[in-house]
Amino acid sequence: MFAEKMPEKAEFKAKRIEKELTLMFVEAAKAAVAELAEDYKINPYAFVLKADGSMGYFTSAEDKADVGVLEQGEQIRRMLKDLARTNQINASIQAMYATIANGENSVQGIVFEIEHREGVSIKRFLPLEKELDDAGQENGKYLLNTSKMKTSKKPIAVFAEL
Repeated sequence: MFAEKMPEKAEFKAKRIEKELTLMFVEAAKAAVAELAEDYKINPYAFVLKADGSMGYFTSAEDKADVGVLEQGEQIRRMLKDLARTNQINASIQAMYATIANGENSVQGIVFEIEHREGVSIKRFLPLEKELDDAGQENGKYLLNTSKMKTSKKPIAVFAEL
């Protein structure tokens, strides 16, 4: 006879989910840094936590030249929904370039849509900074300032006891 699985306490569940999502977010941010270093562009991509505990990475299409960024993002979102609906993944992070307008000012950055099967859904925006050359002039390239990730406060996940 198989032993019944013990229910997980809410505090342990919250810590487990936070650990999983933090690990995934770090990997997603590293991928953004690598993409920027390679060609200074960010094409939409996703990291997933598979049901077996391993992580996966994918983009929307092999040939991105004829597919717009918004359509690439929608392709990824559809794939993530299909994977979640068929219980193949437990969590996902979708990342894509975005410009956020605030009146006449706008900030360019990367939006990370973070979701976990067990109830966590977070959006995080990391601004890009203009790269300066040796003379201190803008060179048209962007960098992701990862130091801001370490200093920002994280929200606390709250779970109801069922």
